[in-house]
Amino acid sequence: MEFWILPACRITVMVMLISSTVQGVADRTQSAYFLPEFALSPQGSFLEDTTEEQYLTYRYDDQSSRTTRSDEDRDTGWDAWGAWSDCSRTCGGGASYSLRRCLNGGNCEGRNIRYRTCSNTDCPPESGDFRAQQCSAHNDIKYHGQTYEWIPVTSDPVSPCALRCQAQARSLVVELAPKVLDGTRCKADSLDMCINGVCQEVGCDRQLGSKAKEDNCGMCAGDSSTCRLVRGQGLPHLSPEEPVKTVFEVPMGSRGLRITAKGPDVIVIEAHAPNNRREEIVFSSPGSHSVANNTVEYQRGAERQTFRCPGPLYANFSIKVKYAGPKDTVMQFMFYQPIRYQWRETDFFPCSVTCGGGYQLNSADCIDIRSNKTVGEQYCHSYPENNKPKPKLKECNMDPCLESDGFKEVMPYDHFQPLPRWEQNPWTSCSVSCGGGTQERSVMCVEEDVHGQVSHVEEWKCTHSPQPISKQDCNTFVCPKWMAMEWSQCTVTCGPGLRYRVVLCVDHRGQHTGGCDPHHKPHIKEDCLVPVACHKPQENQPVEAKLPWLKQAQGLEETKVALEDPTFIPGPWTACSVSCGLGIQRRLVKCKVLLSFTQTEVELPIEECDEEKPPSQRACDSGPCSESPDSLTWPLGSQEIPEQHGYDWEYMGFTACSASCAAGKQMAFVRCVSTSGREIVDDALCSSSRAPLSSFRICNPQPCPARWEVSVWNPCSGSCGVGLQTRSVSCVRPVAGNRTEPASSIDCVESRPPEIQACNQVACPPAWVTESWQQCSHSCGRGSQWRKVYCKQRLATGSYRRLRDEECPGNKPAAHRTCFNSDCLLPRLEGGEWSKCSVTCGKGIQRREPVCRRQTASGQLVTLDRSACGGLSLPPLVRSCRMSPCSRHRYSKKRCPQVMGLNRIYIQTRQEKRLTFTVGGRAYLLPKTSITVKCPVRHFPKAQIRWENNGNELKSSKRLSITKSGALRIYNLDAGDIGVYRCWANQDSEKFVLKLIGHNNRLLEHPDGLEKDDGFHSYLNKEGVKCHEQKGSAKKTSKSDLGWMQKNEFYRDDNGQPKDTLALGKHSAAFVLEPAQFEELVRNITQLAESGDVTDEMASLLISKIMEDLAITEHGTANKELSTTVDNYSNKTPNSSTPSLGKGIKKGSRAKIVRQKLHGNAMSFQRDLRIHVGRTAYLTNATHSLTLMCPTRGSPHPTLSWSKDGAPLQNSERISWDGSGELHLSSPDLRDVGVYGCTASNDFGADSERSHVLMAESPKIAVSRRNTSDLNSRSVKVVVGGSVHVRVGANVTLECPVKGVPQPTVSWQRKEGPLTTSASTLLNGSLLLRNVTLQDSGIYSCVAANDIGKSVALSLLRVAEGSAGESEHQSLNEMNRKRVLMASPIGTSITVKPGDILRIGCPVVPSHRKPITWSYQNKTLKQSPGRSYRILVGGRVLEMNTLGGKFDGRYECQTQTGNQQLTAWVHVLSQDFDWRLGSWSTCSASCGNRGAQVRKVRCVTTDGKEMPPSDCHRLPKPISQPQPCNLLDCPPSWVSTVWSRCSSACGRGFKERRVSCQQVEASGSVRVLPSAACDGTPRPKDRDACSSQACVEWITGSWGKCTGRCLGPALATQSRTVSCHHFTNSTSKTCDAKERPPTTRNCSSELCDVHWKVLPWRTCTAACGSGFQSRRVECVHRQKKKTLPDQQCAWQPRPVTWQHCNITYCGSECQDRTHYCPVVKRLRLCQVDLYRQRCCQTCSQDTSTT
Repeated sequence: MEFWILPACRITVMVMLISSTVQGVADRTQSAYFLPEFALSPQGSFLEDTTEEQYLTYRYDDQSSRTTRSDEDRDTGWDAWGAWSDCSRTCGGGASYSLRRCLNGGNCEGRNIRYRTCSNTDCPPESGDFRAQQCSAHNDIKYHGQTYEWIPVTSDPVSPCALRCQAQARSLVVELAPKVLDGTRCKADSLDMCINGVCQEVGCDRQLGSKAKEDNCGMCAGDSSTCRLVRGQGLPHLSPEEPVKTVFEVPMGSRGLRITAKGPDVIVIEAHAPNNRREEIVFSSPGSHSVANNTVEYQRGAERQTFRCPGPLYANFSIKVKYAGPKDTVMQFMFYQPIRYQWRETDFFPCSVTCGGGYQLNSADCIDIRSNKTVGEQYCHSYPENNKPKPKLKECNMDPCLESDGFKEVMPYDHFQPLPRWEQNPWTSCSVSCGGGTQERSVMCVEEDVHGQVSHVEEWKCTHSPQPISKQDCNTFVCPKWMAMEWSQCTVTCGPGLRYRVVLCVDHRGQHTGGCDPHHKPHIKEDCLVPVACHKPQENQPVEAKLPWLKQAQGLEETKVALEDPTFIPGPWTACSVSCGLGIQRRLVKCKVLLSFTQTEVELPIEECDEEKPPSQRACDSGPCSESPDSLTWPLGSQEIPEQHGYDWEYMGFTACSASCAAGKQMAFVRCVSTSGREIVDDALCSSSRAPLSSFRICNPQPCPARWEVSVWNPCSGSCGVGLQTRSVSCVRPVAGNRTEPASSIDCVESRPPEIQACNQVACPPAWVTESWQQCSHSCGRGSQWRKVYCKQRLATGSYRRLRDEECPGNKPAAHRTCFNSDCLLPRLEGGEWSKCSVTCGKGIQRREPVCRRQTASGQLVTLDRSACGGLSLPPLVRSCRMSPCSRHRYSKKRCPQVMGLNRIYIQTRQEKRLTFTVGGRAYLLPKTSITVKCPVRHFPKAQIRWENNGNELKSSKRLSITKSGALRIYNLDAGDIGVYRCWANQDSEKFVLKLIGHNNRLLEHPDGLEKDDGFHSYLNKEGVKCHEQKGSAKKTSKSDLGWMQKNEFYRDDNGQPKDTLALGKHSAAFVLEPAQFEELVRNITQLAESGDVTDEMASLLISKIMEDLAITEHGTANKELSTTVDNYSNKTPNSSTPSLGKGIKKGSRAKIVRQKLHGNAMSFQRDLRIHVGRTAYLTNATHSLTLMCPTRGSPHPTLSWSKDGAPLQNSERISWDGSGELHLSSPDLRDVGVYGCTASNDFGADSERSHVLMAESPKIAVSRRNTSDLNSRSVKVVVGGSVHVRVGANVTLECPVKGVPQPTVSWQRKEGPLTTSASTLLNGSLLLRNVTLQDSGIYSCVAANDIGKSVALSLLRVAEGSAGESEHQSLNEMNRKRVLMASPIGTSITVKPGDILRIGCPVVPSHRKPITWSYQNKTLKQSPGRSYRILVGGRVLEMNTLGGKFDGRYECQTQTGNQQLTAWVHVLSQDFDWRLGSWSTCSASCGNRGAQVRKVRCVTTDGKEMPPSDCHRLPKPISQPQPCNLLDCPPSWVSTVWSRCSSACGRGFKERRVSCQQVEASGSVRVLPSAACDGTPRPKDRDACSSQACVEWITGSWGKCTGRCLGPALATQSRTVSCHHFTNSTSKTCDAKERPPTTRNCSSELCDVHWKVLPWRTCTAACGSGFQSRRVECVHRQKKKTLPDQQCAWQPRPVTWQHCNITYCGSECQDRTHYCPVVKRLRLCQVDLYRQRCCQTCSQDTSTT
């Protein structure tokens, strides 16, 4: 390698000395130095010189620059790393190294050298290329006897770090050095650099080994958000007349410009630089071209021209085309255009306060990135990609303010100024009463000052917290609808008649109500025809008038109620006008409307009701009148007409049948005949009054042939585009009575008519189309959401066409919005760690405890008290687990089946379709309810469960079925389903009693009187043997205890929630009660009736009937089981089973547990507690032992077993039991809490009983410390503990949430006296105060007590008159009147209103006893006549009278404190002004429900004169609360929607909108009226002409083959054509480039499954000197093992194919090889071997001279 200095340029040489004895001397001229490669060789000597992964082994180094060794270095034997060396380059990116030495003899693992980049600033342009400098250093060195001018070879994929140079103007390429200098770029277009001959990866951040890459916008490690991709296609139509056209323009700063042109025309690029310099270049020859300091690569093929410019562009490019032939040139282009105007956040503004806690915000400015200057915000808003950052808010100056004196009383809010917050008003009423509406509220940003006054501020000040929603859905339940019952039978047995049905209006709860549209009410009667000929005279009365059908039809008419729309309300019918025969009934029909805000009905004029008016009279039949001899025989005559002698009327036959099928008619005709000869004569000879009535008969009653019947077409599904119309097509067969009956499609022989057809096949106007919002960018807290918004037009063909945004009407919907997920910041219940599986084999359960957690704003989870998550649903606390299979069969005879019953009482209060229960309880249900009764079992297959009803085994039928899981389903209950149902699992069973409640609220009886259970007779399991196991205490334990239900998997669903535990309360389908809770139901039945859960009649009847039924049931049980005594209906029925006794079985008696009468719970503070099983035991601190007694009897003597929470108990040191049946627990504590079961069993049966053992706890009230002030709401609900401030007439509910064991009783007291009549205690212990008055103000206390203790919580209730602003103002004035102002040694001032009490305190301690002297205006008070004052608190407080004289001035107190004189003073100013509320402002609306008015706050003097507001600025200003006004119905007006898109996407079309007459009512709802109501005003147009010029669209071709360049293993690309076409099918250039479909995509290709195959190195070409060796590197297919061209593997780096070898000095004559040797000698570089070899003669002279 030759050392050189470029003489033509200024080059500064910076040399790093290698030897410690040689110092580098650098010339300080303005020439640029570069360091040769060995400049990075560390000091000292080396064992070997290697490349790539082998590094130098260092022997000697300077110890002065060592850093401290780390523990890791001590463990591995390395010394600490040395200091970093100087950089190898001064600019353009160099390298620096650091060394360490091995301290254990060279056996250290790892490297002793490390590198880093340095000097990463760009070099000046005149310094030239670094690799070119190294090549030119060899210009004076002869190569094969000749010198050359060398230029670098920049692209060498094999050896990028070798110095390969090419002789200028020659094809000679030579490797002049095996390694370039450190810091040389591996490639000209890459940042990767060569270090020690190895190409090291360098990221765009100029760091070694970094993977950071520039994005498409040129930003290092960016996300391409600062630029946009522009791509498109152009088709300029050139001609000799128009030879030049500009196709498109590329703005300055763009990157990645690529242009492809197909055609003969010439491409021209015109550049416009910022300095107004214009440059134009015409491309004719391929290669690199310079345009405005940018390099453009131009390639030309047979038919294609390609331009590439990486950018960034330093000028604006205009791409032009020059005419070169008749054939058009198609251009495709793409580039990344920078977003010129971008948001940049500013620094934070100054703090809002100097101390005491304030806030400061920042903002964002719009920056022009070209000039780096601030511009108007509209520039940034023009880019949809730009989102202005939200202002950030942070606290500042949190240090407390320094007070002026130490005795000033500082209010709590003076210590910290609260941040602005969101405040919302109450919700408006719902826009609709049903069917889903919306309601709104106003949300504003408010700020509270140091005086506690709240004011409205800008919304950006509240951006630190999420903005509450201002609109929500409401009344989402479905509207009432008509429900038609079954048709009655026809009213006649032959011929035509009528049939009727009941039609009811039913709401979403299934209850009969009003509100259905009368226009859509189904008809209640219709004609019917009985196809039987009638053989009796025609009756005179119409069928409608015949009883009882007429009365039934009249009785079925529904009572109508007034609605919010005018409706006809008919009154009751009057009595029939006659006492017998046919008469008339009349009634009044009025037009009425319901006023929603007053809930009153108002009568309107008849013309206000648009519907058809119901009839006001009808015929009636009072029954036949008694016949008399004088009664007439012919109904049509009023008197008898004499008979014409000799002639009479006679039936002559029937006419032809009117129909050939489906019951036609034949009319009978009569003629006048002579009575003698029966000859037909003229009809005039017969008396017309005696002519027979016209009659007919049915003929051809057989059905007609089937035919197709079609309905009318439904409305078109779309108003434009391609809509669809449907209709029903059915095959019917006409039958009698002009009716049809369905027939099979096969019977209709004609072709089937179409059921669907296209409609409205016209193009729709353009419209905005939005996709769904993406997920929020942050799952917690504030984030952002995006969605795609397009302008599209649906064509007449049904397809969609994309249009430009400006072609759609109206504003473009937002594509970005902020989102906020606050659920993560709220407390939530989560499950803790799962416990171990409950079994060691087979399937068991795992449990966990709920944990209340909350996520902080920083993302951390903190654990809270369980009370913070009150009211939240529990997570799954139980799950199944499966261990290894058990060795024995699951259902062996050693484990007896158990039915896990649930003792509950169910009372259904409203109709429901279906309910679900668990066996073991009683249910009182309504008819026609479908039920499911579950039978949870243990140790028994559910498929073998059997059911009985009243002793008879049940089988699946049409109305009854038994599921695979053993549950019983009964559909549409009726009286036949009443009875006792029993579920059997082998010999164990449980029963379920089912009763029905009739329409009169009385219990129904079984039609056959079957309501008994025939006792026990077990079913055998599959093994056919009886089970004689001692049952665990889990058998037959009551499931009433919630803790037990949480622990027992049989009573939890898949989510871990308890099953069949419907809450007792309003809106439940049934009450679910424990037996003991039934007494509570009886006590509170009055409140239940008041709340509307049950009616008064139903309440009284249910109590009496159910108690009677329960008493009968319990009495029967007592008679059946003589050994069991039941105290009352609330006692638990013993859980027992008795096998059937047959022949051959030994006589004996089954096992029974002797139960004691229950007299309350075993609450005792005894040291040793003994109770009988079946009672609840409460453990206290005084309990040292607990004994559960379980006496039994039976023959043979029963064996006992105990369990806890369903698991068998084992004897231990603390828990034991003996044969007497007593369970002993010593030192019981919290771990012993649970359900204990005792099971007694012998050969004749088993019995079990349980006891709850609970830890007694004193009552604890969850007190709230929050003060509530709500002077606007009608109802206020708060938790006891704080103060409550409400207005007169409000309803206040004070909740008292309490916990304790036993359950505490809650009572309420009032400190001022007994509770008023408006106070009532609710079931949950809350206190309800209705319509509070001023007398209800006071202190209310909630007292919760049980046997352990009691707890009391207080709340102060204040009732105020007037608005909120007035009340707060009065409260503030009252506070000001009573406060004591402390004087200060440095003085203070106060403004006092005349009439207020002025009290001034002297700042001394309460124990101060020395005399205090008060003075006024520097005179003692005694010397100031006319002053009315009092000295209080031993002289420490001065009270002045502020009425009737001057009181303002300086007040001073003096006293002696210790050895010092204390003087404190205060200056009192007279307040001559005050804020007052003026008159109400004008209403903001003239009608509707949005009108509001406020009262102006005025600054006035004491005599009422108004002053400027500045005179009162020091005084707290009251808030004027708005009030609604002008709550009136608005007059009808025309309302129109926005125009639709133009019907034609290209050319002229039309646009439409809906115009309707609407009226805004006082309630806020909008009512649509008939058009006639708005006739007084001109109606807006609903259709107008429009035109559109968007006639282009992108046309894509099919994807080509997957033969593009390889991108990775088995990954290639494929492409397709994309062109812009006019609707005339000609190409165009006006398509939106942003909407251009992609032309390439990735695809899977087997051709790319290749890799580089490397062969061994060949022998070195020289034994000494500088030789090289090579090896073969081939591109090979992985599967086929076939050698492929190298370009197939170009996607991965190619291994090197040759390297230098044997670089040793061969020895020769000593002579200089470069003319730079004098410089080497002058710089004393002869110590270096390489320089000494090149300058042997000069260096020898140097040695000899020295």
